[in-house]
Amino acid sequence: MNLLIENARQIITCHSRGYRFKAGKFQSEIGLIENSSIYIENGRIKWLGKKIPQFVIKSNFRKIDAGSKIVLPGFIDSHTHLVFAGDRANEFSMRIKGKSYEEIANAGGGIISTVKAVRKTSKKGLLKLAKERLNSSISFGVTTIEAKSGYGLDTENEIKMLEVINELNQQSPIDVYATFLGAHAFPKNKTKEEYIDEILFSMIPLAAKRNLATFIDVFCEKNYFSADETVKIFMQGINFGLVPKLHTNQFNSIGGIEAAVNYDAISVDHLEVMTEKDIGSLKGGGSIACLLPSVSYFLDIPYAPAKKLTENRIPVALATDFNPGSAMSENIQLVMSLAVQKLKMNIEETINAVTLNAAAALGISHNVGSIETGKQGDLLIFDVPDYKHLLYHFGVNTLNTVIKKGKIIMKL
Repeated sequence: MNLLIENARQIITCHSRGYRFKAGKFQSEIGLIENSSIYIENGRIKWLGKKIPQFVIKSNFRKIDAGSKIVLPGFIDSHTHLVFAGDRANEFSMRIKGKSYEEIANAGGGIISTVKAVRKTSKKGLLKLAKERLNSSISFGVTTIEAKSGYGLDTENEIKMLEVINELNQQSPIDVYATFLGAHAFPKNKTKEEYIDEILFSMIPLAAKRNLATFIDVFCEKNYFSADETVKIFMQGINFGLVPKLHTNQFNSIGGIEAAVNYDAISVDHLEVMTEKDIGSLKGGGSIACLLPSVSYFLDIPYAPAKKLTENRIPVALATDFNPGSAMSENIQLVMSLAVQKLKMNIEETINAVTLNAAAALGISHNVGSIETGKQGDLLIFDVPDYKHLLYHFGVNTLNTVIKKGKIIMKL
């Protein structure tokens, strides 16, 4: 059945004008149209405007009256770790009481504690947990999501995580993109050299052979993976058809930006610590700067310099980084609120950052991320009088309807 969303008070199109992303002043343009309708046919946007044409009137469709509501493109969460087991609530409590990350890690916490839980949990168990979290993401307006491995840290369990992500994509009403993040940390039973060899010559070839991942990611940071090690892993991933993304500059600037730019990373994520050289390297390139303010909030660390990035015409996306250790929230609307209040992004920049630019961070902005004819019918209907209320009326979820490929997948 086709779908007509009729007479919306506002439609925020986030129009792309044929570009892959928005940067600089263009990131503040949201393509607002008022008192208009949208027609979706066979899952794609066929028409939008004020006067409904005859070909729409004569077709068979389901109708939604959006007369007092606003419509936006579906939100895209381009950086998550939603497949995991266990929790780290005890670590959270320890950190609040003043324990350092090193003290928590020495007590058996950190990434390795989640690795232990994932290794003990079956694929079926991981899939059940991931489905529950995915439904929560959808309830906040996410219609496309990325998910990473990285809590296996050996070939068997990294592949197990990727298999879960692929099964999630097959069984979910929304699109789920898989990222291989074997280079997330080092297991304790191998040397760094041994583990990197396992990533290069076991994990990457197997993940690629089985078509289990679209992207390859590395945590480029002190005490994790160096810029040179990142380059090695990127080169092997590219040889096997994987697209680079990068965790970098969360705590230190150690050359990750340069590595990302040199190997055409589709996005560089975190960026809480940025030098002028780092900003200059990103300027004019094609990488999306994906900022994760929930992490800064949760860990009480500095926020990424969003204004410097936009002033230098670097396209900015936003994502949740949903994970058990540093951002235990699926709420992309919270991320948007933090972006406005803490990153000092304006409302319009923020909306583009979770729609068109987030789509560009996954290489899919030709298909989703804006309301334009020919694009996939992924839409959100909010019960608010004006788009500014999305962030003005904070801490509540005013989402009314989630639409994926022209089908209503959730009513709230």
